[in-house]
Formats: sequence, structure tokens, C-alpha cells
Amino acid sequence: MAEPDAQNDFAKLTEDLAVLRADVAKLAETLSQLAKAESEAVTDAVKQRVRAGAARAEATASGLLEEGTAAYEEAKARAQGLTSELGSTIERNPLSAVAAALGIGFLFGLLTRGRN
Repeated sequence: MAEPDAQNDFAKLTEDLAVLRADVAKLAETLSQLAKAESEAVTDAVKQRVRAGAARAEATASGLLEEGTAAYEEAKARAQGLTSELGSTIERNPLSAVAAALGIGFLFGLLTRGRN
């Protein structure tokens, strides 16, 4: 009578192993789906951060361009103002302007002449 119990035990063991294999397969599938979902979430987070960084860089570059353009326009306006003011001064005092130019030329000549 011991033999039928062994056969029943073997049959139950075989059945339990089949159930265990099915459970392990389901677990593997669940883990695979979880890993895929986590990978997609990480990818989306990285893409979002890259987009945010690119937007910040673009905004910074745009701001710097605007500041540079404003500084250029301001410098251009100042140079035009100085040129206009210098022209007016020369027109009011032509002899003083010529004397100043001669003096500057003389000093420049003294500074650049070779020492022999």
C-alpha cells in the first residue's frame, strides 16, 4: 500500500512543480514589464531635463545677445555723439584744433623716433 501513496505524492509533486514553473514565468514577465516601465520613465525624465536645460541655455543666450546688442547700440550712439561734439569743437576753434593736432603729432614723433 505504500506504493500508491508514493505515486500520488509524485503526481502531486509534479503538479506543484508545474504550478511553480508557471508562477516563476509570471514573475519573470512581471519583472520584465516593470523594468521596461521603469526604463521608459527614466528615459522620459532624462529627456525632460535635457529639454529644460536646452531651454535655459537658449534663454541665456538670447538674453546675452540682447544685452550685447544694447551695449553695441549704446557705444555706437556715444561714439556718434563724441564725433559730432569733436566736429563742433573743431568748427568753433579751428586754430586750436590745428595746434593740438600739431602738438600730438610732435609728441608721437618724439616717442616713435629711433634712438641712435
